[in-house]
Amino acid sequence: MRSIEDYITGYADGEGCFTVTFNKRPAMRVGWELRPSFSVSQNEDRRQVLDIIRDYFGCGYIRRDFSDKTVKFEIRDHNELMTQVIPHFQKYPFFSAKQKDFDLFVRVCKMIDREKHLTRNGFAEIVKIAYQMNGSGKRKRTKEEIINDLNTRQDEDIVLSLSQDKVGNEVPKRTKSVTTGGLSQRGAR
Repeated sequence: MRSIEDYITGYADGEGCFTVTFNKRPAMRVGWELRPSFSVSQNEDRRQVLDIIRDYFGCGYIRRDFSDKTVKFEIRDHNELMTQVIPHFQKYPFFSAKQKDFDLFVRVCKMIDREKHLTRNGFAEIVKIAYQMNGSGKRKRTKEEIINDLNTRQDEDIVLSLSQDKVGNEVPKRTKSVTTGGLSQRGAR
């Protein structure tokens, strides 16, 4: 008997994608943001499958993708990727080459957990890993363009800006946001 978990893995094997996108953001100290995501696309008339997948994971959203006239279910929230998506596909793995993309995706997400994306070298390492994923996918920029841009940045590590606590002591502002690439030059959010 087939389970919903096996069905979702099989469906994602054919219609799903694990990816990490990079966008130039001059306001960020490393000059770039990164955004890991898991998505599944489908034609509008078969949207109910995406509703089932969204209900199963209990997170994410469905949107229209005007580039190919489909609808797409997507999860971008790092915590939801770590607690919902990754555990599912570890328990119900792929039988195809998509397993390699998934394994690389997990490496990137774990590096983000260890805050490697907050250093120029760590960010460059994530770029190298991400560009091994989805060999047939299209990207706006080359891996070399991003890494060369990172290498032109002055600061080796992002220095957390200081704020004051309630009694006036200086403490570093913490940021865990991945979708904005860490701290902006104006300080933490």
